[in-house]
Amino acid sequence: MSFLSRAAALGAACFVVVACGASDSGPTNNGVNDVLKACQVRAAWTTPDAEKCVSCVAVADLAECGCEATKPFGGACVKQGDAVRAEATCTNQMKDCVIACKKDCACIDGCYANAPACKTVTAARDGCVAETCTPYCNPDAGVTK
Repeated sequence: MSFLSRAAALGAACFVVVACGASDSGPTNNGVNDVLKACQVRAAWTTPDAEKCVSCVAVADLAECGCEATKPFGGACVKQGDAVRAEATCTNQMKDCVIACKKDCACIDGCYANAPACKTVTAARDGCVAETCTPYCNPDAGVTK
């Protein structure tokens, strides 16, 4: 996904959260619960640029807004997303490292080498998002929503 696509998805996600409000509902499943494995799941997606996939990735870890467009996946990983946002070692420098890695899963995993607390909460969030969004990003996986 290009930088502009990600920026647009993030902007849309921010709008959805502001426009729709927050809720306390959230997931209990962390998927693969591993940064590297979650990256590998995402790397296998066949339609990562599909509208539903981009939307799912953008809002799965944000509070559910009750919006029809995000109803199937919005807020599915909000507790994990909140944990990442609350973790002091999950810095902008860490995010920049992950973005610079693009789709290199070993590189992404390596970004967390000196931040184990951030890696733990990110593993839960990334695992949840990968599991939640796979039906929208890899329809060939045989899981439909």
